[in-house]
Amino acid sequence: MVPPALGVWGHSIEEEFVKTLVISAAVLLALAAQANAQEQQSFKTILGKGYEIKSVTFAKGEATENREVFLVTLQKEKSVAVCYFAAPNWISLSNTALEDSRRCDVR
Repeated sequence: MVPPALGVWGHSIEEEFVKTLVISAAVLLALAAQANAQEQQSFKTILGKGYEIKSVTFAKGEATENREVFLVTLQKEKSVAVCYFAAPNWISLSNTALEDSRRCDVR
């Protein structure tokens, strides 16, 4: 068995990628909050407004406090939405999570 490739800080490359991805998403959301008015809406509301899913990313590691989460990125014209779901909620498509207006940040 081949050992995993290690990155600069001794973590696996996959861990470093996930960490970088989550930190980048957090920074982008922080900057977006300052630049534009940001609102929170439910996933179902966003889909109903015609947004399209552009990516679904699984993340687990230090940046997510070792919780398994999915980041769902949606877009409609120049507007972007990022939704956060615990893995079990996304996998089961729980109505409670999909209708929770605090799951998605829209700008």
